[in-house]
Amino acid sequence: MVKLIIRGDKLYIDYYVGQKRYKKSTGLLNNPRNRKTVKTVIIPQLEIKILTGEIYKKKPKHFSYYADIYLEDKSKTLRAFERREKYYQRVIKYFGNRNVDEITRLDIKKYYSTLKMKAKSKSTYRTCIKEVLDLALDDQVIQYNPVINISLGKDEKKEIQYFSKKDVNSLLENVKGIIRPYLFIAFNTGLRPEEILGLKTSYIQDNIIYITKVRTNGRIDEPKTKYSYRKIRIPDFVNNEINILKDNVDTEFLLGDISDSGRLRHQWLRVIKDSKVEHKKLSCTRHTYATHMLKDGVVSINELFGLLGHSLAKVTLTHYASVIDSIEIDLGSNFNLFNSEK
Repeated sequence: MVKLIIRGDKLYIDYYVGQKRYKKSTGLLNNPRNRKTVKTVIIPQLEIKILTGEIYKKKPKHFSYYADIYLEDKSKTLRAFERREKYYQRVIKYFGNRNVDEITRLDIKKYYSTLKMKAKSKSTYRTCIKEVLDLALDDQVIQYNPVINISLGKDEKKEIQYFSKKDVNSLLENVKGIIRPYLFIAFNTGLRPEEILGLKTSYIQDNIIYITKVRTNGRIDEPKTKYSYRKIRIPDFVNNEINILKDNVDTEFLLGDISDSGRLRHQWLRVIKDSKVEHKKLSCTRHTYATHMLKDGVVSINELFGLLGHSLAKVTLTHYASVIDSIEIDLGSNFNLFNSEK
């Protein structure tokens, strides 16, 4: 409600926009004619602007304006910023010169369709768009975030890729160089690449590996989740390989200056070729460890969850439950659990 207020010889108006109260001078002197003008012209026009939201509405800014704020914050708070910045820049290039209040749900769906990748991989782009537009929402230049509830679609579920025991033996028999201890550790612990590259010689004692740091793209960070801080026991033959390496390195890190798994690619391709096994990604060493631990009944899903350092046991189940053939489970006497004659 807008009210006319008289203060001395001047006319003022008193009103609310949202929860905020305003008292503004009309600049008019207090006389019958001006009072009528305020009541019949100025107040009705102001009420319309308040109802439509036009009053004090901020001028829309480009997407790039809020993207700059977003990037500055993420560069200070996001551990994986250097790796993800290139994805953020792609989003900014697409939406950068658009006013944020003109970006519609259809625009965002069209952008998603340009991303030729798995739905899961699109989530980084969605997060960027959403959080940039959240800043515009906080700045009150848009009334809602159009990203909300737009589906990225679903990926076709693929089976876990892993090496057979025969292939693993062939790989370990033919491997040479710095990748040799890497593979012995990877196939026998299921550590992530960044966890192996983050190992310092002091982190391996009495046949136990302590995972406390990770290293990728030359950057040293904390492990992925709180469950990633763990210790893994290794067999003697793996410990022997590590000790040989320790005797030949003069750096604190076990694998020296190799700070990213991409630098092992050429050596990995050579080992694959020499071993005459089907090519799979280097990361499949982790899947190989997990798969055979389950198939051989060495551990349960819950125990594997602890060994792999997943954030939730259901993550482990989602990844590896498919490799367990239910027909191989020995039900024993439990098969008659509901037998009425028992």
